[in-house]
Amino acid sequence: MAAISCLLVLAMLADGVLSATHTVTFRDSPIWTVGIGVAYSDLAINLGETVAFTSYSEHDVVLLHAPSSGTHWDQCSMGGIQAGSFTTIWASSEFSADGASEQHYTPPSCGDFYMACSIAAHCYFGQRIKVTVSNGDGSACTSPCVGAGCVNADAKSAVTSGTVHHVKPAPDSQYWGSTAPYDALTVNVGDSVLFRTGAGYHDVATVPTLTALSSCDTSGKTLVADWDYSSGLTSAACDSSTACCAGSSCGTSGNYVTYTFTAEAAGDTYFVCSMGSHCQTGQKFILTVTDPATSIACRPYAYQCLAILVFAALMH
Repeated sequence: MAAISCLLVLAMLADGVLSATHTVTFRDSPIWTVGIGVAYSDLAINLGETVAFTSYSEHDVVLLHAPSSGTHWDQCSMGGIQAGSFTTIWASSEFSADGASEQHYTPPSCGDFYMACSIAAHCYFGQRIKVTVSNGDGSACTSPCVGAGCVNADAKSAVTSGTVHHVKPAPDSQYWGSTAPYDALTVNVGDSVLFRTGAGYHDVATVPTLTALSSCDTSGKTLVADWDYSSGLTSAACDSSTACCAGSSCGTSGNYVTYTFTAEAAGDTYFVCSMGSHCQTGQKFILTVTDPATSIACRPYAYQCLAILVFAALMH
């Protein structure tokens, strides 16, 4: 009976009854980036502590000035942040184009600091953070710095000791975007992998080898999903490829466009974004597909096998 139950579970896995959907998301690590649904939680620190931004030259860090009306974040628009309403802390040129680099900012006084990326609509889309700095002795904040007076050489000095707070997105953003790292992902045959991204900003492609993935060589890529920015529909390049958005693999969900990969056979697939330097800045990962029917040996009366399979299914 146990052997029959085990075989039944394996059959259910093979038929997709116990299949799961895995949504691609950033690794839980410090990164200063942008994406639909990517957000940064407010940060509270003590005077003398440091805020660290890890990013690429596609982003900067600026300090928003107090607005004449509305809130600080009301100054963020699709057209960017109006010139004169902020002071640059770290320019995009002060981050590396080839790899993530880290820059430090130590607020010179207590108070509230509203920091954002001023490039394009990045602040509008959520690349912004409020940092509240309190006096360590608990006393009231009576003389906070203002505007450009909050940015000086000492505030921008790299620190090697003391408390450093690394800025990172709120967890599980579930966004396929650039300048952010991704962990390798392992799924079972029959599972689905969902990519959620912004039309025109990113595509989804595969490359044939681990070497190509490591070097971001997309010369032999297969485009599997791509969308036009203005319409949100599949792009001309995608329409000309039978492998791109095949069947019902592409769709929309709110502000996102989506691509769903169905794991049909065991093995490794190497995913990248082939737009610009996105792969080089971390938009890539290895997907490993395993087959439960071959990776776990079921023996007659092996109740442990059944328990492991059911537990694995529940964990999805």
